[in-house]
Amino acid sequence: MKINAAVVVASATLVGVASADTVLLDIPSGTGTDIVWASGGGATSMFFDIASENFNFYETGYGSPGVVYAWDEDAVDDENPWGMNATGAIDLVAVDPASKVFSALEFEISGYENYTSESIVRVYADESLVFSGEFSLAGNSEIEMVSLTFEESSSIRIELDNTSPWAWTGLDNIAVSSAAVPAPGAIALLGLAGIVGGRRRRTA
Repeated sequence: MKINAAVVVASATLVGVASADTVLLDIPSGTGTDIVWASGGGATSMFFDIASENFNFYETGYGSPGVVYAWDEDAVDDENPWGMNATGAIDLVAVDPASKVFSALEFEISGYENYTSESIVRVYADESLVFSGEFSLAGNSEIEMVSLTFEESSSIRIELDNTSPWAWTGLDNIAVSSAAVPAPGAIALLGLAGIVGGRRRRTA
């Protein structure tokens, strides 16, 4: 199996943020807007709310077991008996952005069985586009890994558009990194320590 990586650093400096914690999302079941999400990976707590639209769970056939793919399965009519192509979206919103925010995101993209999949993936942090990529995968033998680092943000949105005629692109192993925001008093103390240290160096 071929695994490729796309690494993007939207901002190399996280101002006033420390103590990273990673949450690995699992997708055990669900369709449409009723995805059942769980977390693992040793996270101390779930610090954000999750909402999804036009994403559906599928267990086998993709590059990794248990993915979500973008498709509107409720849009069924005579011309579209299996539903319609639609943009899948996952929204992650920090519960208490004054104490913990998002600092990084990683996920995998894979194709389905032996079909060539074409897709566009976009990631937004606080509604600003931080990643947009076009992917062409030769079935489930290829997995693309996207790894993003960005300025502290209170929300993340992942969008998946199929440019293939069917939903042959899946997302899996979505890992979100958080960072604790120091209290204002702690930031003031750090600044004071820097001033004192500078004075000591000048007078030494």
